[in-house]
Amino acid sequence: MKTTTTLCAALLLLAVGCGHSGDTAREQAKSAIAQQELTMSASELGAASDEADRTVAMYRQFVADYPDDSLAPIYMMRAADVLTNVERPAEAVQLLDSILSLYPGFEDLGGCLFLKGYAYEQMEAFDSARAAYTQFVDQYPDHYLAPDTRSMLPYLGVSPEQMLAAIMENANDKNLVQD
Repeated sequence: MKTTTTLCAALLLLAVGCGHSGDTAREQAKSAIAQQELTMSASELGAASDEADRTVAMYRQFVADYPDDSLAPIYMMRAADVLTNVERPAEAVQLLDSILSLYPGFEDLGGCLFLKGYAYEQMEAFDSARAAYTQFVDQYPDHYLAPDTRSMLPYLGVSPEQMLAAIMENANDKNLVQD
């Protein structure tokens, strides 16, 4: 009886210890990511692509280690944001597509679609950007970015000069500009 009790206690301690070690590793990873985010935000991204690479690698590692964690899609989206900021939009689109397919219940799918449109816009893939932005405003019409996105869609891929001319023409048509 004493051996059984000792064995059960040892197994319980082992199970609890393993559980805490996993939680500890997760917490350490979160802490390291938070520290890296501070380091990265304190530097200029364009000049600190090493910092951006390090941050994206940490996000990806967390997702690889904890794919079912609620932070996984958040870190993937943050990685995509970093990638767009260091002018690597194609990689960002891949991450955003992964979020959209792997995490359909993610609370910020609207933000993912918007960021996907922005990444395509950076790549000057305006048809793809328009499709992503249109999907965004159709699926998330109440998102805080939806009104601005709707108003900029007609000007997607248009030069600033062409945009200004179109705005002025529209203002003239509505008698908003007087001679």
